[in-house]
Amino acid sequence: MLYIGLACVLFAFAAPVIAFEFVVLGDMPYGDEPVIEEQYRKLIEHVNQENPDFVIHLGDTKSGSTLCSDEFYTRQKALFSIFTAPLLYTPGDNEWTDCHRSNNGGYDPLDRLKMLRQVVFDDSYFEQSALLGLQSQGALMREFSDFIENQMWISSGTLFLLIHVVGSNNNMDSGTSIGEREFLLREKANQHWIHRAFDLLQEDRIHDLVVVFHGDPFVDWMMPQPSLMYSGFLETVGTTLFEKAKTTDKKILFIHGDTHQYTWNHPFFAAGHLRGNVSRLVVPGAGDMRAVKISIQRESEDYYILDMIE
Repeated sequence: MLYIGLACVLFAFAAPVIAFEFVVLGDMPYGDEPVIEEQYRKLIEHVNQENPDFVIHLGDTKSGSTLCSDEFYTRQKALFSIFTAPLLYTPGDNEWTDCHRSNNGGYDPLDRLKMLRQVVFDDSYFEQSALLGLQSQGALMREFSDFIENQMWISSGTLFLLIHVVGSNNNMDSGTSIGEREFLLREKANQHWIHRAFDLLQEDRIHDLVVVFHGDPFVDWMMPQPSLMYSGFLETVGTTLFEKAKTTDKKILFIHGDTHQYTWNHPFFAAGHLRGNVSRLVVPGAGDMRAVKISIQRESEDYYILDMIE
C-alpha cells in the first residue's frame, strides 16, 4: 500500500497534535465486472487498516451507464457494511437522477430515490453512526421528513454537514413537473440545513466546519480558480452556502466529487465568493480508485494533512 503525503512533511521533533482522522471517497465503484469490485474491496480493506474515526462516501456508487436495479442498491449496502468504521453517505446523481436513461433501465428517478433511501438509510445505518451523535434533517424537521440523507454531527469540535446536492446540474433539468417540484423542495431543505449548521458554527465549542456533497458546481471545473457555476447550484451553493461562508473566520472545508479529478485548493477562491479561511477537496474517482485520509491538526500552520490511500 502506498501513501503519498500531500500537505506537509512531519518531523519527529515537531509531530502535530491530531484531533481526529477520517476518510473520504466517492464516484466508485464504476462497473459491474468482478475485477472492479475486487479492487474496491481491497481499497476498503486498506481504509480499514487506517482505523479512521469514520468514513464518508460522497455519492455515485455506480457509473452513469449501469442499471439502477433493486439488486444494485442492496449490493452497495452490503459493500458499505465492510467498512469497520462508521460509514456516512450522501447520494450522487448516478444512483437516482440519471436512472431514466435506457442504459440505466429506464426507471422513474423519484422511485429510485425512494428505494435508495429505504435500502441505505435504514435502522442499521443510524445505529452504526449513533456514537457520532449524528442528526438527520428528516428526523428533526417535520417539513423535510423525507430528507433523512441530510446529516450533521460534531467530531472533536469539528462540525460536519452533509447536504443532498448532486451532479447532472443537481436534477434541475429533469423536464417534468414532478422533477421540478423535487428540485425546489430539496433546495429548500438544503438551505434550511445549511442555516442550521452556520448557527451552530457560531458556538465556541465548534472550531471549524466540513461541508460534504456530491456534485461539482462549476462549469469550468478544470480551472484552478473556477468562476462559472451551473444554474442548478446557484441558490444552494452560490447564494446560500458560499455567502454564509463569508460570515465567519473559522476554517471551512468543502469536499465534493463528481468530476473524478483529485484537486486540493487551500485556500479556495472561486467566482469571487470565498475567503482565505475556505479550502476545497475534490476526491478522485471512476478509474482513479483511491481514497483520501484527512487529519485535522489545529495547532499547526497546516490545519489539514491529506494522505492518499490506494
